[in-house]
Amino acid sequence: MTNQTTKQYLNYFVTSQNPNFAVMLKGKWGAGKTYFIRGLIEEWDNADVIAESEEIRLRPIYISLNGIAKKSEIIEALKAKISPFLYSKGAKFATEILKGFFKTTLKIDFDYDNDGKSDGNVNINFDPISIFKSSNEKIKGNRILIFDDVERCKIPLDELYGFINDFVEHSQCKVILISDEDKIGEEHTKDSKFKYPVFKEKIIGQTFEIKPDTEQAIDFFLNSVKSEIKSQLIASKDLIIKTFDVSKKENLRVLQRAIYDFERLFNFTDKELVKDEEKYNLLVKNYLSYFLIYFLEFKTGNEDITSFQQTQFFSDDKSEKKYTQYEEVVSTYSLLHSTKLFTPFRLIDFIKNGDYTDIVTEINNSTIYAKGRTEKDWERLWYWQLLNDEDFSNLLDSVSTSFFTTEDFHITEILHISGILFSLIDSKLYKKKSKLQVIKRAKQLIKKTNLAEFKDSRGFSMLTWGSWQKAYASEKTEEFRSLVKYTQDILEKIKQNKSTIAIDDIFYNITNGNVDELYQKIREYNDDLGNIIEHTPMLAKLNPNKFAQIILSLNNDSLFRLKHFIEYRYFPEKTYSNVTIQEHQRQEKELLLTLHSQISKETNAKKNREKVIRKHALNELNTIIKNSIDRL
Repeated sequence: MTNQTTKQYLNYFVTSQNPNFAVMLKGKWGAGKTYFIRGLIEEWDNADVIAESEEIRLRPIYISLNGIAKKSEIIEALKAKISPFLYSKGAKFATEILKGFFKTTLKIDFDYDNDGKSDGNVNINFDPISIFKSSNEKIKGNRILIFDDVERCKIPLDELYGFINDFVEHSQCKVILISDEDKIGEEHTKDSKFKYPVFKEKIIGQTFEIKPDTEQAIDFFLNSVKSEIKSQLIASKDLIIKTFDVSKKENLRVLQRAIYDFERLFNFTDKELVKDEEKYNLLVKNYLSYFLIYFLEFKTGNEDITSFQQTQFFSDDKSEKKYTQYEEVVSTYSLLHSTKLFTPFRLIDFIKNGDYTDIVTEINNSTIYAKGRTEKDWERLWYWQLLNDEDFSNLLDSVSTSFFTTEDFHITEILHISGILFSLIDSKLYKKKSKLQVIKRAKQLIKKTNLAEFKDSRGFSMLTWGSWQKAYASEKTEEFRSLVKYTQDILEKIKQNKSTIAIDDIFYNITNGNVDELYQKIREYNDDLGNIIEHTPMLAKLNPNKFAQIILSLNNDSLFRLKHFIEYRYFPEKTYSNVTIQEHQRQEKELLLTLHSQISKETNAKKNREKVIRKHALNELNTIIKNSIDRL
């Protein structure tokens, strides 16, 4: 059993008379150090219960040093731990025993260089900790002190070890230190006149490295599951162990969180799936394995895990041919290819942000249940390296013929098929057409595709990454990128036209009855602009003369209201204290110049000579326009 030798040694250590040294348990974060020691604490705490009412029994005391910056904080933590951990059947006797420890002093000193002189000491007025120094026969139990997270303590390490050494040398305590020792660097000892090994050697007599006890930890994790999926997880225990082992992460905390989040994810799935037990077990097995792979990699800093099983059939870039250790898991447990199950970015969206909507939709419509659409020929050809010769030949002929003779394709299908054909041409497996012919045909199809309704999914682009739960073949080639650029250019023109229509609709339809609605309309987000409307050069898109005529058709009251809107637009500091003129507003200066000229002409027009209020309203509006021009 993992760590069994360490456990045997510690059992001997805590029962020995006076070892006069401490033991260090080291290991990486998440290796299970805390889990390991807590299991031992439970054993030591319940080893033999003292029955006599006149006695007090000491329990092991565990303290995390994470974030502690002063020795007084450790003392307060010890005080808080000691009180509830002392007990007997006769509390009055316990009280009598404790009286002798009040108002005593704990002296802390440390002779680093063994010259017989103290290199530092401090006296702290203290009460119950003196129990550890006592030889009172009424106090039973091994005096075990465990200090965890040493590397996270903010006290200089030489000072911390000096404090702990007093318990080792003078209190006959069995002290166990727990640390990710590799994380102890110069910042922990920068104020010390001694190197870390010097004062470590003074107090630490034995060091053990804790290795993840995967099987025991997984048993604990699975027993903590409360939902109906528990039986499926227990049945997949070997799969979990295998996936964790080949990951080489050795971080049980991340694994525990992965199991917790997987349980949470499947709590959102359609409960009808459970009714088909055979398929549900298959569903859980497949999703569990891939979920663990993605979670373990992503949570330990590898955001590139989304490329797993995505480019292996097409790329010659060795950097992309990773994760072969996980392919062993896929093969051993006969898992479906991940691209038949989920879209990587949707799974990552759940792992990273907890957003389960998209990934749950994919789970609920899993191919395992044969729900929804059937797999198309080009999708099957995407896996061409896994096909037998007959299937490959038939599928390639079907896909190629369809691509060059029919037109019923979605834009993402055009890109997928083009990428597959590019990869097969590069592999000398497709010779009927050249890359130039594929590009020409793809552009013909893209032109005829209704791109006006195209919209990327939230979180990633279907044009640049992929779709249909698959990355594009040949996505990094010049030929493929030219098709993406061609598509993006068409989409950009469509967006510009749509955004122009949206802005025209707002400003060319101003009437006396809706002028006040301008504020609300320009604060809305527009998908085609990719922004809130007022955060774009919205007025620069208008025809100045046409817009001037719209304004001049308004009545006097509406002109005054429009004046306030212009002030809101170009004097934002009057509305928002932290907002100033931006570049998108400066781009509207030319339109304002034309408006100012047109309104000036209207103000001086013969028809308005006798219209005192009309002229006043026009002058007021033109003044704020002139002031706006000046500041732009």
